[in-house]
Amino acid sequence: MRTAVYMRVSTEDQAREGFSIPAQREKLLAYVHSQGWEVAAIYAEEGVSAKDTNRPELKRMLKDIREGKTDVVLVYRLDRLTRSVLDLYRLLHEFEKYDVRFKSCTEVYDTTTAIGRLFITLVAALAQWERENLAERVKLGMEQMAKERKRPGGPPPFGYELVDGALAIQHAEAAGVREMFVRYEKGESPRQIAEWANRQGLRGKNGASWGASSVLRLLKNPVYHGALRWNYTDGLQRQNAPEQWIVEEAAHPAIIDKDLFTRIQKKMAARSSLHPRVLGSTFCFSGLLYCSLCHSPMRGKTANTKSAGKRYVHRYYVCKNKRAGRCEAPAIREDRLEQAILSELMSYSYEARAALEEVRASLSSVVPFAEAEAREQRRALKLQRWEAAYEEGLLTLEAFRQKIAALPQQSDALFPDPPLPFTRAAFPPSELTDWPLLWSHASEEERRMLMTALVKRVEAAEAPGRNAHGRTIQLHRLIFL
Repeated sequence: MRTAVYMRVSTEDQAREGFSIPAQREKLLAYVHSQGWEVAAIYAEEGVSAKDTNRPELKRMLKDIREGKTDVVLVYRLDRLTRSVLDLYRLLHEFEKYDVRFKSCTEVYDTTTAIGRLFITLVAALAQWERENLAERVKLGMEQMAKERKRPGGPPPFGYELVDGALAIQHAEAAGVREMFVRYEKGESPRQIAEWANRQGLRGKNGASWGASSVLRLLKNPVYHGALRWNYTDGLQRQNAPEQWIVEEAAHPAIIDKDLFTRIQKKMAARSSLHPRVLGSTFCFSGLLYCSLCHSPMRGKTANTKSAGKRYVHRYYVCKNKRAGRCEAPAIREDRLEQAILSELMSYSYEARAALEEVRASLSSVVPFAEAEAREQRRALKLQRWEAAYEEGLLTLEAFRQKIAALPQQSDALFPDPPLPFTRAAFPPSELTDWPLLWSHASEEERRMLMTALVKRVEAAEAPGRNAHGRTIQLHRLIFL
């Protein structure tokens, strides 16, 4: 009989005597020889759980069965094949469909009779109970570890490394993490942050490049302000309800402060309530401008005109209810709206200068620290390149040692400090609080980032009593963040 020899070990089984792949192979082949059967194929699963049938070698065996290459399936024990009653039923049904017998070399089963099928089902039920009971005990143990601020296991997140089983800051990656949070707070999208990270040569723990989704996961992870989060997802990587999470504060060194993390979460929640077309719109006030009559959102539109052989493009905002005839508010030209809002901002020049002085005061302590982090990151990258060159034989051991020895003396030349940003000489207060001047020098994207960082809601309408060429915009409501 053509025999399909199936073997499997899971992580916990590998340490048990008699369950290793070589031990199973020896006993199974001896059984095949004693029965005078023929080995058609050997299927070995190493480090794979039997919780489901999503196993490469099992799929290959089922494919061979459907192609008529097998007469009998031989396993060391039933739980090597499956620990699920439902999966056992499906597998036995598949075997029967193609006239394939099932045999265990250490257990006696007869699947051709009703009592035999009952017996094998009971054994499978016990195996499933054992697996689920073990999973519950492991989960309880991991939950207790999390409550004691002990990491239950798993690879370290980006920005950290494991030292004696605990998270420690990996400074080169941590600098990138801080920059991602800062860039998002300034108004950059996850996609823009991912593009920046890839340009800088940053790679995830598995060596993959950054994408918008991976940046979002990083920004949502409380691990970066020192918290330990457990039970965030289920076994299928679906997010659990927040009330099921276990979050323990001050479990390990923080990369960012909690206030910054909280601000980022609020900003992400606000952005998630906006339609994707609003987030990706080229109109500066999309998602911010509302009709002063019906309080509905106003959408950006463009209109093309020709005059004296030249083509002009005008940008407007129109109430979404106007097309349906539920609102009579006239369209608002974008350039007039800009002038009205910039004029309103200029009325807060005293507050703007006070905020500017606070920023400068904070930068006096933050910038040197950020520069030190950047220098450390560049040194680490340099060392990684030298180590790679040495491992590939492109650099001799002597040359490698010389480069490392000379690195402290060469640091100033290799890694010159960038000029301090935001200095009084380069940016006098009168220019930094001159909103029309800043607006005229800003790109379309920078204008959009500025408005989303400053403004939460605008309600505006055309001022009455003016002709079409001299109309101005009246701001009925302007709410700042």
